[in-house]
Amino acid sequence: MRRTNPREVGSPTNALVKVFRRALAEGTTRQGWLAVEGPFLVEEALKAAPRVKTHSVLIASGAAEKFSALLGRLPAEAEITQVPDRLFERVAQTQSPQGIAALVELPTCELEQVAAGHDALLLVACRIQDPGNLGTMLRTALAFSASALLTLKETVSPFNPKAVRASAGAIFRLPLVCDLDPNEALTFLSHRVRVVAADRHSPSPLASADLTRPLAILVGREATGLPEEIARHASQLLSIPIREEVDSVNAATAASIFLYEAARQRGFKY
Repeated sequence: MRRTNPREVGSPTNALVKVFRRALAEGTTRQGWLAVEGPFLVEEALKAAPRVKTHSVLIASGAAEKFSALLGRLPAEAEITQVPDRLFERVAQTQSPQGIAALVELPTCELEQVAAGHDALLLVACRIQDPGNLGTMLRTALAFSASALLTLKETVSPFNPKAVRASAGAIFRLPLVCDLDPNEALTFLSHRVRVVAADRHSPSPLASADLTRPLAILVGREATGLPEEIARHASQLLSIPIREEVDSVNAATAASIFLYEAARQRGFKY
């Protein structure tokens, strides 16, 4: 059992407290560690060990006993710092802080690595701006056994706090390759997997396509779709049949439908 005696800090100017405050607001520390808040996300990070490394935990004095079992599951090298409840509230970014936050390190992944599998299924977020949408795409990609989520430049960071919460823990389990140059990444992918794109104007319905081979699915903004310079990399543009009076579906919804169809065609082999 891990020892749970925390280091006590009471000053808002403490270096670690300042790191937590900034990281919880921005998503990551300067070293690239992800900041998460609340017992659910901390527990999900611990469940994802050893893939995910928990480096530091900040606990409010009033929550220490409540989360003692969770603290006891931390790796021996993880640092625990206890602060007064009011100071934790100043550091936290949620409306109703629950008294626990952590800094965790996710593994790095390379494009070559995630595209190499014989059954690769890659979801590519193309200039998605809403962090809630991106977080939902992460969650759905994990649910349908995608190999990875890729984000192109001008896409919101998956480490945005809202995206992390919307992922419901999927961010700890699904490989990520972020901030890719569109031309370089899609040129690379087009030589290794089949690239298809969601396009509401395409005459080719999604169900007509063969999605059983190694695949990358491009999904753009729901309002503007995919820019021509991105769409041209796709070997096929595919549409989701919807009612004529409805212009489009939410980007995360479109991604979910594409991933479901790919999983269905592959026999739901999870």
